[in-house]
Amino acid sequence: MPHLRDIVSTQPLDQPELPLIHTSRCEYLNGFVLSKTISPRPCTRFSEDLIYFFYGRPAYRSSKGTKPSEPIDLCPLCFVFKPATIPKTNVRRVFPCDTGAMKDRIFEPDLNWADQIDLALAPTIESARQLVSLCFHDNASYYFGKLSPTLSPDPGSTFERYCTLIKRAPTERADDRRSAIEVQVNGSVHLSGQLLFVALPREFFSEASIKDAVENHWKCEAICYPTFIGGAPAEYYSVVRDRITMWLEQKGYL
Repeated sequence: MPHLRDIVSTQPLDQPELPLIHTSRCEYLNGFVLSKTISPRPCTRFSEDLIYFFYGRPAYRSSKGTKPSEPIDLCPLCFVFKPATIPKTNVRRVFPCDTGAMKDRIFEPDLNWADQIDLALAPTIESARQLVSLCFHDNASYYFGKLSPTLSPDPGSTFERYCTLIKRAPTERADDRRSAIEVQVNGSVHLSGQLLFVALPREFFSEASIKDAVENHWKCEAICYPTFIGGAPAEYYSVVRDRITMWLEQKGYL
């Protein structure tokens, strides 16, 4: 049976390129302000330093910040990059779903870690666009995780099991990361002039140094969200997703 990479490579590039999205935590915000870059961090799954992005979707969620008593520093911080700004030579791997969840056995019984060999796409943003065309038909359907009803993968293939995983009812752990395209980058990414916007809590943007970095150094828009006393930091991942969805729809990406 052909690998998914080979199937995807035959698809047209008929969908506009979506932004790459990197989600972090606000505890690292001052470091980003000082360095003006996002730098690769050690990855035990692939034994090298990497930056993880999702194609067009704010799908990452930290395991920290689930308790109301935890600090606002654990709230999500989301960088949304302009299309075609990440150097092509820095794209290391592209997968049709979250490899971290695959490694942690969250996608079993449909997918396991050994399946990442069959699921690896060509390490290009074009392969992400082609996968959208193949599996979801258009960018909006991809963003909301709606698999194309006409898709017919080979019976018994890894691709079929991937489609079965997406069709299943979501669980607390096997959430929308099942269908979010993961892009791994192995070089530092500059923030200045590269961003469409950054999403962060309103309290942080009120700090002069951060406001100056966003507006005058990164030269991008700030999408600020409110936080409430007594709320767990992890609750705001859904808020960030809603804000990003509205922005992408208003700008015609979806």
